[in-house]
Amino acid sequence: MDGDIEVRQYDTLLWASTDVESDSVSSAGSIAFGRLFGYLSGENDASQKIDMTAPVINKITPGTGPNCNNTFTVSFFVPWSYQNDVGPPKPTAEDVYIEEKKMGEFAVATYGGFAGDDDVVQEASELADAIFDSKDISEDEKNGGEYYFVGYDSPYTLRNRHNEDWLGVVNL
Repeated sequence: MDGDIEVRQYDTLLWASTDVESDSVSSAGSIAFGRLFGYLSGENDASQKIDMTAPVINKITPGTGPNCNNTFTVSFFVPWSYQNDVGPPKPTAEDVYIEEKKMGEFAVATYGGFAGDDDVVQEASELADAIFDSKDISEDEKNGGEYYFVGYDSPYTLRNRHNEDWLGVVNL
């Protein structure tokens, strides 16, 4: 972690999402990016191009064993102009969907660089250690559950990159 832990509250908003089973955040991200970029490029019921926004959220649900695939739900934020009752165009691909994410309160750790698989896991582990060590929480609760890897930069941004890991929290 580059800095202190920040607690943030996120509202319920619309996201374009896809699910990928993989053992790698980078592999899952590549597959998901292709699907979601297709949606933004006009693979939707309006054949409309949609601006890409930041951040890109990767919800990581760990597999049940050490060599099992994880489930990655990768989501692009739907631009503000579609955050209304009408909403965005519907995806035409079966593996892309629009969801209303009910987020809530998260502990957030920020770090830089090009985040690989080991970086994402290490940063999330350090964040979990920092927020859970002082709590009376069972080992199962500490070691299980989903977390988020969040990227804010284009793959072509070489310097001053901004990444975050998010963990849902209750009464931090």
